Amino acid sequence: MSAASPAISVEALDSTILRVLMDTIPDRIYFKDLESRFVRNNLAHTRWMGASSPEELVGKTDFDFFSREHAERAYLEEQVIIRTGRPIVARIDHITRRDGVQVWGSVTKMPWCDETGRIIGTFGLTRDVTATKEAEEKLTVERNLLRTIIDHLPSRIYVKDTASRYVLNNRAHLDMLGVEHQEDALGRTTVDYFPGERGEQAMADDKRVLEGETIQNQEKSNFEAEGKVRWSLTTKVPLHDLRGKLVGLVGISHDITRRKLAEIELEHRTAEMEADVQMARQIQESFLPRNYPVFPRSVPPAESALRFAHCYIPATTLGGDFFHITQLTDAKCGVLVCDVMGHGVRAGLVTALIRGVIEELSERAKDPAKVIAEINHALTPILEKTGQPMFATAFFGVIDIVSQTLTYANAGHPPPFVLHRSERQVVRLVADDPEPAAGLVENFAYSRHSCPFRTGDGLLGFTDGLFEAANANDQMFGEERLRALVEAQLALAGPPLLDKVVGDIRAFTGHTNFEDDLCVIAVESPRGVGLDRD
Repeated sequence: MSAASPAISVEALDSTILRVLMDTIPDRIYFKDLESRFVRNNLAHTRWMGASSPEELVGKTDFDFFSREHAERAYLEEQVIIRTGRPIVARIDHITRRDGVQVWGSVTKMPWCDETGRIIGTFGLTRDVTATKEAEEKLTVERNLLRTIIDHLPSRIYVKDTASRYVLNNRAHLDMLGVEHQEDALGRTTVDYFPGERGEQAMADDKRVLEGETIQNQEKSNFEAEGKVRWSLTTKVPLHDLRGKLVGLVGISHDITRRKLAEIELEHRTAEMEADVQMARQIQESFLPRNYPVFPRSVPPAESALRFAHCYIPATTLGGDFFHITQLTDAKCGVLVCDVMGHGVRAGLVTALIRGVIEELSERAKDPAKVIAEINHALTPILEKTGQPMFATAFFGVIDIVSQTLTYANAGHPPPFVLHRSERQVVRLVADDPEPAAGLVENFAYSRHSCPFRTGDGLLGFTDGLFEAANANDQMFGEERLRALVEAQLALAGPPLLDKVVGDIRAFTGHTNFEDDLCVIAVESPRGVGLDRD
């Protein structure tokens, strides 16, 4: 028989367990003396501080690794812990190292006592919560943006659960229900506000939608208490969660009483008013979600010969910048980037009009010059009917995957970039003789141009809000700086490229919001996928 293993003392076992925990736990753990100098550090903390070994940190302080502001705050709070014995538990801090790295951490600091209970320093644990914090902030921004948008829309928007109870109402819908706050409507149904036939009909419509049917632009009328009739245009669609499970319905109701009265009593209303109504309908369509097409249609998105990414940041609730992607054939894709004059409702109406033109052309939009001419033809009557000019700059390009070409026309729009990655070259599609914006010159004959668009190439289209963003000194980012930035980031494509471009412009301006609408779209022709790719 082999000799028995020597007994391990409790102290040695505890020391071994502590050392294993210190060296394997991903959280950053450290001990400091009464002068806030590092005494002991685990491997995670050592690596994060940029040291080669825990011993390298011994005797150093936060001033050696962090910004002065962070180090001074840490020192003062640790001295408070040493004096009072009161710990800091799970506080979320924004941490900046001297090399500029910024993270979010869940910080816990405790008094470090010897066996007699005397405080001999502090010890701390920092958990990296950067991903969680950034996700929370992004979710908050998106939620606030959504709430701001829907609360400023004249349409009545609401969401119901599978029992037809309200879970969200915009300001216009709350006003129609006669309640002040969102909380007043939560958990209630239509019959709570409109008992009788009207409420029962709404509940019956909800049931149809929850069974899978869609109600699209259905006109409804009812009599108010004083006997007046009112009309509304209602759309209801099923709402599913990320897993495809039915969780309720979304409804949009537009008060069309004025329009109906105009149709019945004022047949002589001007063509201008009718055009406004038509544009309002098209704006409704612009709120519908859109997915990127795949080329050809038969392949999954991961194998598409063209891939897309975009960033859209309106300066106001309704912006004048937008883009549109049209699948002309399995081998041809139309890309529109447009900037309508001004902001607000007027610009929003015109963007809806232009969207309608593109969608009406559909697969016939293979000639960029004709597409721009159609947009121009749609906008020029506005001056004649209203006496006020309304124009839009627009770029429309057709990417042909088989011939590997980009054919395009430009109506006064900032020239996009074509990224020839194999040649490590960025080409700006500048015309020798720039042509006017759409809506200014009636029946203008726009020119058509073309250039190579090979496998691995990319198209970067944008509006002037991208490069006219200015810093505190009123210095604009500029097209040349933008081009240099794109040239330096040719290794990036799609969302990473857009994130880098927008991030650098935000850093240049010093703020996250933009004074003008911002719209940028990237179209990539990845290698090894799609039609006729080796």
